[in-house]
Amino acid sequence: MKRFRLLSLLLSMILLFSFAGCTGSKDVSLFEVLNSINFKFEISEDEMMRLETADDLELYYNIAPADVKQFAAETTVNSATDITEIILVEAVNKEAAQRVYDALQIRYNSQRDLCASYSAELLAIVNECSVAQNGNFVTLIMSSDFDAITEWYISYFE
Repeated sequence: MKRFRLLSLLLSMILLFSFAGCTGSKDVSLFEVLNSINFKFEISEDEMMRLETADDLELYYNIAPADVKQFAAETTVNSATDITEIILVEAVNKEAAQRVYDALQIRYNSQRDLCASYSAELLAIVNECSVAQNGNFVTLIMSSDFDAITEWYISYFE
């Protein structure tokens, strides 16, 4: 199974980089972006829980499935020792994007408050992170590699 996932990831990466010269398009596959982030930043799938359906997104982040055009999301399995959380959403329109932004901001604030109560180290990481919006695309990236992951993500829109 792991070989199949690795092969699938490698094929996705080949396709992704073959179209890297196309710029100015917002036709971005967030699933492929998340896979490339995991590959580039060596994020282990064993340490992460991937959200598979829009219902999962609603359950964990209170984002209505009707607001979501596409998404890719994962969060750390052990939140007591790690704060890695990567939520990439393309909303169906501007109003939906605002609702997604608001929901992710609530999640960010919740994680910040939680870390403030038990881990100064994780709180320092969260304080360097943020929710961001680019048109209908909304992200919540929380990671010790926040700046590099964000830069990598943004490169897909240039």
